[in-house]
Formats: sequence, structure tokens, C-alpha cells
Amino acid sequence: MATAAGLPASRADELLELVGIPAAAKKPAGGYSMGMRQRLGLAGALLGDPDVLVLDEPANGLDPEGIRWLRGFLRHLAGNGKTILVSSHLLAEVEQTVDDVIILANGRLIRQGTIEELRGHPKVRVVVPDPARLAQALNGAGIATEPGDAPGTVFALTENAASVGDIAFRAGLPVHELRRQQADLEALFFELTSQGGARNRNLGAPAAGARQPGASPTQAPTKAPTEHVDPTSAPTEGEAL
Repeated sequence: MATAAGLPASRADELLELVGIPAAAKKPAGGYSMGMRQRLGLAGALLGDPDVLVLDEPANGLDPEGIRWLRGFLRHLAGNGKTILVSSHLLAEVEQTVDDVIILANGRLIRQGTIEELRGHPKVRVVVPDPARLAQALNGAGIATEPGDAPGTVFALTENAASVGDIAFRAGLPVHELRRQQADLEALFFELTSQGGARNRNLGAPAAGARQPGASPTQAPTKAPTEHVDPTSAPTEGEAL
């Protein structure tokens, strides 16, 4: 590849060292493992020192150590001024790697923004014996609330879990659970692409009477770098970019 690009062999050696497989330089590529082939593909993509790098499922075939290496490697490249677009179905991994996300469904842009923007505001999920009483106490302290997602729960619209715990204590309510909660990229993806015009056509029409993600049994359903960006997500139908 280096010869075809008019580059010296030393450039290939440099990149094999960069992606962590210098010992494989003299081995036939046909004998590489899947993870080694992924690293070799990265080295090939970097031969010409491009400003923009487009990667499709770069973590495929990598073991946990390799995935952690890839995350740091992409951050390193982005830190050196490169723009990186990553297309992946591994949304939990995307969430730990990218700065900006584009979500496409059926060829249409559904949502775009930073990870934090897409997650929305954090809230605190509280489980107490009397959620109505806790909601009243929280409202009195200037903290808005939402009904919980299960009996005995209430959501406090704040990221300060300690304050919620203090208010519950002063109200004389034992707290059975107290944790910050924020939408993850996978949940957001399925929420945005499971219905209406954004529904992934490859899934077919929902069966009659079938519940949609996020819908209760008695109601209709309601309702993840562009850039000087660090690693981002990229487009394939129904994927997070």
C-alpha cells in the first residue's frame, strides 16, 4: 500500500509501530487475527496522513484491551487536529469515545448534538415509602419533580443527589434508593428510531397490539465528530453517527 501511494517503506513501519503491531510486519496478512486486521486497516487509512478519517465499526474483533487502546488512539488523533467520523452499532462504546453524535434513520437526520446535549438534564431517582410527601418537600425546597417509573419512586429534577437525600431526611422519610439517572445513548437511539417516519424500515411494521419501546401496556407509545470534533459517530441506516 505504501508503494502504491508513492510512500517510503519506512512510513509503513512507522504506522505499524503506531497501531501496536510492529512484530507482525513480516507476517502474511492472511494469518492475522480479526483484531490485528483492524489495526492493520487503521494503519492503511493513516498512510497519507489524512485530516479526516472515516471508520466503520473500528472496534469489531478487538478484545477489551484493544478497545481501550482504540479509544485512546482515536482521542490522540483527534487531539492532533484530525476529524474522525465513527460509524458503529456499539453505542455504549461510542458514548465513551465521541464528542458529537449524529443519529440517522432511513436516510434522514433525526438528532444531532454533543453527548451531554442528547442525554438531557440529569435527574435523581428516589425510592421512598411516601413519594407524594417527598415530592411536596422537594417542591417546597425549589426542586421540581416528576412521577416515578415504578411504585414508591419519584424523580427529582436536579443532579444534586446529596440535597435530595438531605430533604428526605428532614421530611422524616427513609430512603430505600437514591441515584442519579440520565438517558444513555442506546435508550435515546431506540426512542428516536422506533416509531413514525423514523422507524427503521428493516424492522418491518409492528405487530398488531405490540408494545413499542417505552410505552406502557395501556397507552400508545410516546414518543447519540461535525467538527473540530473528536471521534464521532457516522451514518449507516438506523445507526448512531
